[in-house]
Amino acid sequence: MRFNERITLVNEIDGYYDPVEGKHVPPEIIKTTLPCKLSRMGVDRTNELFGQIDTVITVARLQHPYNGKVNYAYLNNDESIKYQIRRQSDYRKGVFYLEGVV
Repeated sequence: MRFNERITLVNEIDGYYDPVEGKHVPPEIIKTTLPCKLSRMGVDRTNELFGQIDTVITVARLQHPYNGKVNYAYLNNDESIKYQIRRQSDYRKGVFYLEGVV
């Protein structure tokens, strides 16, 4: 399997007040770019897993498991389309099921 595409996993950390320093800490965005294999899920399998046939689900398979927090993702360094993480595989943490959000 070739891992020639890229996925950027984004975690947004909200800002908060730090009482030790006595000031507000601004929000932070952490981006992690990893190699992956992208494929589209068929209509039958989408209906089995999500109960919908009108959504397009993209499957991203990573080389190694990813256990960090993820709010959303970008594919192939294209930040015009956000992908919502619909599900992460339980037995292999390196498989993400993504739905495009306009």
